[in-house]
Amino acid sequence: MKADVLERGDLPFSIESRILRELGERLVRQPEVALLELIKNAYDADATRCTIEVEGDAIIVEDTGHGMTRDTFANAWMRIGTSSKERNARSPLFGREITGEKGIGRFAVRFLGLVLQLDSVAYDAKRKHKTRLVADFEWEKFDEGEDLGKIEVPYVLTRVSDETPTGTTLRVSSLRDGAKSLDWKKIRTGSVGVVSAVRSLLSGDDEADSSNKADPGFLLQSKQDDEDIDLSNALLAKYVLRASVVMKGKRLKIQVFRGNEKKPYIAINDAYENLIGTLKADIRFFPRRPGTFAGAPVDGRAAYSWVRENSGVKVFDRGFQVQPYGEEGDDWLFLVRDAARNERHPQSGITRQHFSMTKEVQGSPKTNWMLRLPQSAQLIGAVEVRGRRSRTGSQTGLVAAADREGFVSNDAYTQLVDIIRGAVEMIAVADRQLQQEEDAAKAQRLIEEGRQKTAAAIDEIEGDPGLSPPQKHRIIAMLSESQERVERQEAGSKEREQQLEVMSLLGVIGGFMTHEFGTAIAELKDAEKELWALAAEIPSFEPRAKSFASHIAKIEAFVSYSELYIRGARGTPTKPYPVRPRLTQVTKLFAQYAKDRKIDIEIGVEPDVMAPLVPVSLYNGIAQNLLTNALKAVTTSTDQDNRTIAMRAWNEGDRHYLQVSDTGIGIPAPVRNLIFDPLFTTTESRADPLGSGMGLGLALVRRGAAAFGGAAQLTDPPPGFTTCVEVQFPLLVEDDL
Repeated sequence: MKADVLERGDLPFSIESRILRELGERLVRQPEVALLELIKNAYDADATRCTIEVEGDAIIVEDTGHGMTRDTFANAWMRIGTSSKERNARSPLFGREITGEKGIGRFAVRFLGLVLQLDSVAYDAKRKHKTRLVADFEWEKFDEGEDLGKIEVPYVLTRVSDETPTGTTLRVSSLRDGAKSLDWKKIRTGSVGVVSAVRSLLSGDDEADSSNKADPGFLLQSKQDDEDIDLSNALLAKYVLRASVVMKGKRLKIQVFRGNEKKPYIAINDAYENLIGTLKADIRFFPRRPGTFAGAPVDGRAAYSWVRENSGVKVFDRGFQVQPYGEEGDDWLFLVRDAARNERHPQSGITRQHFSMTKEVQGSPKTNWMLRLPQSAQLIGAVEVRGRRSRTGSQTGLVAAADREGFVSNDAYTQLVDIIRGAVEMIAVADRQLQQEEDAAKAQRLIEEGRQKTAAAIDEIEGDPGLSPPQKHRIIAMLSESQERVERQEAGSKEREQQLEVMSLLGVIGGFMTHEFGTAIAELKDAEKELWALAAEIPSFEPRAKSFASHIAKIEAFVSYSELYIRGARGTPTKPYPVRPRLTQVTKLFAQYAKDRKIDIEIGVEPDVMAPLVPVSLYNGIAQNLLTNALKAVTTSTDQDNRTIAMRAWNEGDRHYLQVSDTGIGIPAPVRNLIFDPLFTTTESRADPLGSGMGLGLALVRRGAAAFGGAAQLTDPPPGFTTCVEVQFPLLVEDDL
């Protein structure tokens, strides 16, 4: 039997209104994200400013964008899932790249609160006048399960005067719990990518007319805790140095300010042959240094990204930006060029006149301020001029090029470059001077800290009942002498540089002497044979022959060790090498010294223990330094029965360990934290073949270990020993190379 057809037709989908609640909770999960979507909408609407305010139980978002007409409201805002932003990838007025997407802004409002009042003023091209549209949303009505298409939103459309500014205000009330305690720093950090900078630097004397279609930028303000924060100005206020330039008539004033100080750090005020006319500039320096954005209203990483995106010293003629000055890839001040060639000479006539450098200053990286020249990516600046508008075709003053790209290259333009480049170079001058002042202050702080530590150590030594008066006197004298040495060295940094140069020359001389000694040994051995032959005939010569042979053996051991050291310093090994031969070589060099003083040197290293991949000379030098320190400590000890030094090395996990322990006089607790400090020594001045220490040995051990990822420290000594120094290195297997 054929079925009876009761009805045939087409049915549309119906959507329950609660879909808005579902989408809102799924697409937006945090109130801060919801607010960011509204800020993006303001930016996409070509707004130059967006203000956010919390007023009681309401959040108010107000922008200065193009607003919404009745048609825009009906066909874009009221249409769920509209693709209008996909069709228009850029904003209509300023050509901004659209940041919002897929109508999420509506759901963001739904997420923040239960009630919304939308108030928007726009120019309606069809009606040829401005209108104000006010619409009221009560989102709870959308949750009652009705067909979404049947829910109506009341609105009122009125005509307003042409003087009424365009823009949209969203008042969200009956806030949800999460929206009542917003993380404002998170909101500002998320918004910083669209916040512009340069317009905030302009004086406002030359306002652009309404025909200007260049993007004036986007400012974000948030009112919270009775404080109005302009995000752009808040970030701009975090400059390290700022140069202000003003030229009027025949006077040029350039001032460089530090932080937010009102008094300039350096300044010039000159009579100047003005070819430009009125000139103003505000240039701010944001180096990537710790603390630059401390206390900023956004995350520091976002702040640095913002500086990079807004960087460059831009030029404005009567309020209009002049391309390409200050744009990405432009180097009109030659900052990139001079950094690439490591320029050491000032390029501006202004700094050559006021901040000239001697040859000594130019030659020193520590004093040459040109080596602190800011880069374009570290600067945000605006230069304001009034280019010549002449009907006579005069080419004097700043004249726009025929293609409207920049100014004609004439004397006025050359002067503009020289003045602004001079301002940037003055920032470098101030930056170098500040760094030198900070270094001097730091050195003084270190001296004061050293004095306090020394005084505290002396007090502890004097109150230690376990030390005899002679021991106290010796340790206190040692502490005082070391502190005096540190202060002398801090006061003479130039002298330290000269000493390093001398040490470098001594290294060359040492290499030469090693070579000459090696050549002389053969001659000395022939002389030794003749002396032994003479002793065989004349017995009284035998003691001299033995002494001569002993000295030759010592010289031969020194030459052998030095040759190994010099060869090992030539590079980092590519394969591990055994440790035991290194320690054996070092102990041989001092074997006679130890024997004469009845000191036993023990080497506790398994034959298969391999050294880390550090230069052989470094490993030998560290072992030698630790051994000589131990020898001097044991020699000083009054205990004649227990005179032992133990050298141990092993690998454990991914670390290599080298320990040198001794039974010497030990290190008093008050000075244990000082022994790795440069110029601190516990060695007494005395007639000893190992000499009096300079206080550099353990400091160099620590630095040498650190250079290869290692560390040096005091550690608990094994039973029976008084002191143990441990050096660690990371181990690398060949597969890691």
